[in-house]
Amino acid sequence: MPFRGRLDGHPVVPAIVDDGEAVTCPVCGDTMYPRSAPGKARHFYHVSDAAGQRCSSGGESEAHARAVARVEVALHQQFGESARIETEVDVDVSEVPTPVTERRTDALATFIDWNPYFGEGLAVEVQHSHEDKDVQQVTHDYLAAGYSVVWIRAATVLLDTFDYDTIGAEFERDDGSGYSQRTSKAHQYTNCQSLLYSGEHAWERVPPYAHPRGQDDLITYDICAGQGCELRRVHKPDGSYTFTESDEYGPDFPLKALKNAIVREYDHEPFWKWAGSQYHSAQVEKLLATRPEIDRCWGPKGFHEWGRRETLWTNHSDQPLIELHECMYCPVQLVTNHRGRSGHSTFCLYGREPDIDWDDVYFQASPPECDHYLYDEDAIEDYCPKCGATMETPDTTLRDHTSWIPP
Repeated sequence: MPFRGRLDGHPVVPAIVDDGEAVTCPVCGDTMYPRSAPGKARHFYHVSDAAGQRCSSGGESEAHARAVARVEVALHQQFGESARIETEVDVDVSEVPTPVTERRTDALATFIDWNPYFGEGLAVEVQHSHEDKDVQQVTHDYLAAGYSVVWIRAATVLLDTFDYDTIGAEFERDDGSGYSQRTSKAHQYTNCQSLLYSGEHAWERVPPYAHPRGQDDLITYDICAGQGCELRRVHKPDGSYTFTESDEYGPDFPLKALKNAIVREYDHEPFWKWAGSQYHSAQVEKLLATRPEIDRCWGPKGFHEWGRRETLWTNHSDQPLIELHECMYCPVQLVTNHRGRSGHSTFCLYGREPDIDWDDVYFQASPPECDHYLYDEDAIEDYCPKCGATMETPDTTLRDHTSWIPP
């Protein structure tokens, strides 16, 4: 049963249209009339049975349809000619870092001119048939796209006392469900801890050399390393991005495959438990993207796996703080320096055993930040896999890479 019509170009609901007064169907454009029937809510009906059969509500519940119709009328009465009022319309969120490109709203007022309070427009979500919507994520997407949004129960809209003031009150109450461009910030409505506290996603590149489909036709993508976030940013050839929460582009090996690739300061707890303390979701991709000791190797997994290690420096309790590790599959060696506060460790990768005098001067110094391996052309490839720099002559040596963070 239709609950929305148009009279003189304006949206109307059956309750405010007299019997015998013709309205236009907003879907198919045919003529409709209001009517009441025992046991049924007042509604519109098509003059032509054929038109009525072609133009259906598509499974929309009666209560939800009636509520959306009343919201449409309330928006039109409030904003008049200053906004375009539509129902069941898609809002473009393609420029927002979110897994979808559109959000379908029940009712939308799009303003002719930018509204200083609501922004581009006001989206109204009638909560009846859309309880499955992620309220927090959808709210974030509308706000980030420049729209305000209000969530309101269908039962509230169907009360006889409903009018636009009911919608406006949601923006005025401290515990209201209205979120405006003036008073709300998009990053406050997200599960991503990085976006919440810094205002942006913590994008990290997932290395292609760990890709299960090899080096051909690779998809370049980043993952947000923030807690509570599984958003991926896929790079397109034209320089733009698409966003997804799917792991379809990522490695297909299990978490335990990284056990020998990661050097932990303390390894007294099981690897899976430690990994869970670092990241709650997408652990394989996030560890691949963020751990400095993970890098390309000709081994079976495409990245280094560390075997034999030698302790170079201990603390007063004889706990190893600086160690030299050997890759099990190539000449690369790793020096880990866990002195200082947690998280301020140094990871230096070398293409051969470092020709360094292991003395107090080296250990007490702060290694300068650099973007290269230290290479011996005969020991490993003749170019840097991080930046593509080549060795111009056999005597040229590229510098060491470190993830040093100053204390």
